[in-house]
Amino acid sequence: MKILALETSSAASSVAVARDGELLAVRRFSAPRGRGAEVFAIIEEMRETWKGLDRLAIGLGPGSYNGLRVACALAGSFQMALGLELVAAPSCCLLDVTENDYHAVGDARGGRVWLAKVSGRRLAGEIELLPPDECLLRLVDLTPPTYRIGEVRGFEQLPAASPDAAILASLAPDLPLADPARLEPIYLKPPHITVPRSERP
Repeated sequence: MKILALETSSAASSVAVARDGELLAVRRFSAPRGRGAEVFAIIEEMRETWKGLDRLAIGLGPGSYNGLRVACALAGSFQMALGLELVAAPSCCLLDVTENDYHAVGDARGGRVWLAKVSGRRLAGEIELLPPDECLLRLVDLTPPTYRIGEVRGFEQLPAASPDAAILASLAPDLPLADPARLEPIYLKPPHITVPRSERP
């Protein structure tokens, strides 16, 4: 089985191709906020490597709104055009670390952070949205390790780690098939929408 894996939930984005458990190629690239579309050029450059694709895997976040929407749009387009199998996993389960059990913290913006427990590379329970002070108190009682994804103010003492497409590619053969019509990124809160001044009450 040949798998193309996309992980675009953070500024440290990546694309990987694997076949029958062997990693054939991986490209890691910087995609700062608002530049999620760079993945299109990477996929084009890797075309020969993923030709004959059987399954597409994507990271669902939480993370960059633009990056996650691009990944979901790509997944739907590939599935419709090529009839591929589609699988997905929370990005916090895909950290490039040696442990399979850990906690992850990320910036949820708006003065909040999110906290997730990962067990066996699977999400254990719900991702929690917390005030930073409350999260720091919770960390005292948690079994280490706990990793920080990206820049999280007040949590600089935690080791940093990023979701990685190579990890996703290794997990993809055992993930359940996803319904393309229901595929949605993990949003922890509604997107902020600025109402045009003329429409404000």
